[in-house]
Amino acid sequence: MTKSILLVLLFSIISCSQKSKEQSVSLPKKVITKKEIIKPETKTDTTKTILEEAFTDSTQVGTKGKFKLTVNQFRTDDSTYVEINLFEKRNNKWITQQNLEYLKDGVTNCEPELNDFNNDGFNDLTFKSSVAARGANEIRKLLIFNPSKKEFVLMKNSDNYPNLQYNELLNCVDAWLVYGGSSTVFLKIEKDSLREFAGVSLDNDNREIYIIDKKGKRKTVKNEIVKNLEVYTRYKNYNPLTE
Repeated sequence: MTKSILLVLLFSIISCSQKSKEQSVSLPKKVITKKEIIKPETKTDTTKTILEEAFTDSTQVGTKGKFKLTVNQFRTDDSTYVEINLFEKRNNKWITQQNLEYLKDGVTNCEPELNDFNNDGFNDLTFKSSVAARGANEIRKLLIFNPSKKEFVLMKNSDNYPNLQYNELLNCVDAWLVYGGSSTVFLKIEKDSLREFAGVSLDNDNREIYIIDKKGKRKTVKNEIVKNLEVYTRYKNYNPLTE
């Protein structure tokens, strides 16, 4: 009888020990969040900075292989901002050439994109700064790469023109503004700004084609009533009118 009890106890101990080992092996690994929390620089500084988005490229900026770009979106307790760093390779080392910071909304990701907006063979940078018209108007800051100065130049009023793109037909930049109707706006890059020189405005059954001179004076070229006008049309040209 005593031997039987001892055997049962021994079996139970071995069984528990095996279960304990099995459980320790099968415990799930700790999930690491994609957001990186950067600790405050000093003990008195209690602000937390969170890296929300990171972008790096060294093949599409400036001369291939000689420049590197990083675009990071950070969030603090009271703001969201984008930090842009441009590096140039010198003596096989990346040297900081430019550092820029811009505030943005706390709703969208910055989603950087590299495209040539002035047809000079060098890619320029855009990133989302905000959104409007329930997402129909994508607002981006546009920074043009200057190859002689080896730096980006911010187009100061680029936030005023949503849905920017390069217009190959007119060799310019155009924007598309969506509201109750829509407008296609044609723009020239001049120094650190975009200058509007023509546009097509659609509202209900009314279509207006206009031009703007260098002094900012607007002149209507054609104003017409068009039945069943599709007011959400983006144009490639204003003269002749081309969709």
